[in-house]
Amino acid sequence: MFLHEDPHACEVYDCVVSLLSGAANSYRKASTLNPFPKAFVTENKDRDYDRLCECLKRLPSPEEMFSADRNVIQLDADQHSLMQFLSNDVVQLRKVAVAELQPHYASCASTLHPNYAFELVHNSNSSTFQEFSALKAQYGAQTAFHGSTIENWHCIVNTGLRNFSGTEKQKTGALFGEGIYLSTMLSVAADFSRSGEGWSNSTILGRRIRVVGLCEVVKHPELVNRKESDSTQRGASLASVPNAYIVAQSSACVKVKYLLIYTEKAVSKEDAKKAGNSYTLVMFYVVLLLAIVMSRAENQASVKYWSNKAYRMVLPKGKWR
Repeated sequence: MFLHEDPHACEVYDCVVSLLSGAANSYRKASTLNPFPKAFVTENKDRDYDRLCECLKRLPSPEEMFSADRNVIQLDADQHSLMQFLSNDVVQLRKVAVAELQPHYASCASTLHPNYAFELVHNSNSSTFQEFSALKAQYGAQTAFHGSTIENWHCIVNTGLRNFSGTEKQKTGALFGEGIYLSTMLSVAADFSRSGEGWSNSTILGRRIRVVGLCEVVKHPELVNRKESDSTQRGASLASVPNAYIVAQSSACVKVKYLLIYTEKAVSKEDAKKAGNSYTLVMFYVVLLLAIVMSRAENQASVKYWSNKAYRMVLPKGKWR
């Protein structure tokens, strides 16, 4: 899914592992971890989720993996197997400039500007790609957005968007009929894309991210319900689909083309130390203020207690008595 020769392989590696980690961290991992790395399947055909999660925690950070001396990195058997799994040729991720995609969401660029964007380069020899291309050539296509929680994106990237309406994998409702829900408005799709826990070793995207897919949707008159100004589209459920929504009944009519990544940046150790010092200073003044207030009372024992509390919070451990 990524190549060392890619100048942005570091960011792609971080993204790929973050998506896999998001699926592995989910309480729904039995369905979100698809595909599942075969190296972590036991002899009894059981999935060893704990072993996979431990391996993800041990994977080198992006900087370590792609440093100048990365050849000295020693991967254990599990790590090596996982890296092979992540380097599949079904779909490749390629980092693109966010500015290239801004015309697709210009109306909300000031509030929903992504931090990173990755293009999904699909294998042109796959039957899925060829089927979509044939439908697109016949009916044309338009751009739409799909929002989903981070736990689902490992599966979406590798297997595509699927119509799970009416199945146990359906997570949200089907207010406008069964199918894959998309929107022509990024703001609508973003509401379904809550941030979630990604990869603990991420140093680029951060530990918490949210993802929105920028997709191509075939304008199939019978398999895709959407409204157009001329209202010429056929379909019994057309009247129930609002202008901002598109409901695709067939996965063959939808292709995820880009991932829009919104990050909550990881705090560096230096920043964390500064934040901790600031917090301690604030708490010192809070406790000191309480001590002053209580000094006006007759309970001198309370004053002594809170004064000692303030000193203990500020002085290093072992320096107070």
